[in-house]
Formats: sequence, structure tokens, C-alpha cells
Amino acid sequence: MVVNLPKKILAIILVAVATMGIGIFSMVNTLVQGQVVFGSTDQVPWNLLIVAYVFLALAASGMCLVSTFGHALGFERFEIISKRSLYLAISVIIPALLILTMDLGRLDRVFYFITSPNLQAPMWWMGATYGIYLVVLLFEFYSVQTGNEKAVKISSYVTLCGAVAATSILGGIFATVFTRPLWFGGALPLFFVLSALITGMATILIATILTYKITKESMSYRLKEILSYTGKAMAILLAVALGFHLWRLITLFYVGADSFGIVLNGLYSTVFWGVVITLGLIIPLFILMRNRTPMKLVIAASLVLIGMFVDKYITVIGGQLVQPYGEVATYTGTFAEWSLILGGIAGSILIYMFGVKMFNLDAHTHEDPKVIEAKPAKIS
Repeated sequence: MVVNLPKKILAIILVAVATMGIGIFSMVNTLVQGQVVFGSTDQVPWNLLIVAYVFLALAASGMCLVSTFGHALGFERFEIISKRSLYLAISVIIPALLILTMDLGRLDRVFYFITSPNLQAPMWWMGATYGIYLVVLLFEFYSVQTGNEKAVKISSYVTLCGAVAATSILGGIFATVFTRPLWFGGALPLFFVLSALITGMATILIATILTYKITKESMSYRLKEILSYTGKAMAILLAVALGFHLWRLITLFYVGADSFGIVLNGLYSTVFWGVVITLGLIIPLFILMRNRTPMKLVIAASLVLIGMFVDKYITVIGGQLVQPYGEVATYTGTFAEWSLILGGIAGSILIYMFGVKMFNLDAHTHEDPKVIEAKPAKIS
């Protein structure tokens, strides 16, 4: 019963339900009025909903990739978080696809998207891949839940390929636009895969640690160890991401692209250097290089998520502002866009909390309890 829930959990549920209610209101309003409720224009056709979709879709793919480390690739230390990572990916990708659907303004356009495929369009392949990918994700989780190891093994290989394919195709939608220097180039799809891993790892760290904090359950030594290991792996990926940003800026500088000014010393320079680079990459990197206690992992991961969201905002919106003939467009997000995004995130939280309650999201460990007690409780 809801009344028997701890106060913290009940408060989270109430806030999430209220937020999702506002999102549903904006959803209905969108279906009634259409895209006029968005801040999109002819010059900036992709709005905040696309930013949120890219961010959430990458996070889901990243968590799926982490789950395959244990299921498909056979890294035993990751098995303890594989099931939770898989369910988190499902919790995030469903609202992400719903947010993308709302950007169409009319649900019947989804039907035409399916029945009238354009095989030459990267966007169609992205939608088709993510649709199939979601079905396989659900099947894999069902197989894990029912203990069908053979089906888990096979489906995990499919989701591994699907996560990489869907993420790189998503990046390819931007990378193939020649007139947008901030997007164009073969490196962007690879950076999307890198971003997916970083965002997915950060989400797993936050969700796992805060779940144990709120429920006041104690973590096993193995779980603490793998979370610390995940933090260390994320630190390496953050260093790689810094290198990518450096080379992207060097490339934009040498070709003399107008988009370079937006992130160097123009409209988005403050948030790019202050939030994306400093807050989202450098500070978490220094935190993760030191003592990786659970709460420090949460702080570092939270900063990473903020930086990654702002980075995708600059990529999607900033890439549209500099027009092919030199003029600079403007864009402002609307209440409908923000409420749909927050409602989708609230939906993800509720789906995840349902999974925590109904399923055992931690894999069974075969450790001897005496060995666990003899090991230090703090992972550094």
C-alpha cells in the first residue's frame, strides 16, 4: 500500500506524479494545437524536445552497453549491475520515444513514418532501429527475469549491436548535413557512442547509489567495487571526450566556420566553457581521480549529466542558429517543451521505482558472507 511507503519514497512518487501530470497536460495541448506550442521556427525546426530525445536516447544506449558487458562480453564483475542497467535503459528509452513522438505534433504521423519508409533517410533508419531495439530490450529483460540464460546471451548480442547502431545512426543524422559545420563530419557519430557510454555510466551510478541511500539497504562489497570501477572507467572516457572537443574546435578554427565563434567567444561560449568543459568534464575528472566514495561518485555523475545535456543543447540548437548564408537565428524554449521533458523524466523515475519494487534488480552474488565482512567497506 502507498500509505506504508517510507516518507522519502512517497514524496518522490508524489512529486514525480505531479510533474508527469503537467507533462500529460502539455501532451494533450500539443495534440490539440499542434507544433504552434513549441518555439520552433523555419530557421530552427528542431527544438528542446529533440535535445531531450538525443540526451535520453544516448543515456539508454549507454546503459544497455554497460549491461552487455556482463551478459554478452562475459565481464563477470559487471554482472551484478547488468540487470539494473538493462531495466534503467528500458525506463529511459520509452519516455524518450514518447517525447520524440510529441515533436511530430500529431500521432498519425508515427503511422505514416512506419508505413511509408524512406530508406535513403538516416532519420527513418534511426527510428526503425530504436523501435526494434526497444522490443529486443524488453525481451532480454524478460529472459533475465525468467532465468533463460540462452535467450539472454543471444538477445544481449543483438542489443549490443543495436545500441551501437542506433546511437551512431542518431549521430549520423547530424553528421551528414554539410551546411552545418558544428555537425558535419564522420567523427560525430563516434562521439555520440562515447557520449552514450559516459551518460549511461553516470545514470547508473546515480540511480544505484541513491536507491540504496533512500531504501537504507547496505551495499555488498562487490557492488561497491564495481561502482568504483565504473567511476574509474568513466574518468578515462571523460579524458577522451576532452580530447574530442579540443580537436573539434581546432578543426572549426582551421576551416574558418562561423559556428566556431558561437562556442569560442559568442552566444554559447560561457555555457560551453563553464558548463560543458569545466563543470561537466574537468571537475568530475578530478573528483573521480581521487577517493571514489559513493557520494563523490553521485556528485561527479550529476555534474557529468548536466554537462552532457548542455552539450547536446549546444549541438542541436547551436548547430541551427548559424544559417548557411551567415545570418544568426534565435530560439527560445516554451513551457510546453520543458513540461514535456520534465514529465518524461518523471515517467522514467516512476518506471524505475516500479522495477525496484517489483523486481530484484541486483544480480545474485556467490560471495562468502565471511569474506565480505573481512573486506574493507570503503572503496578508494
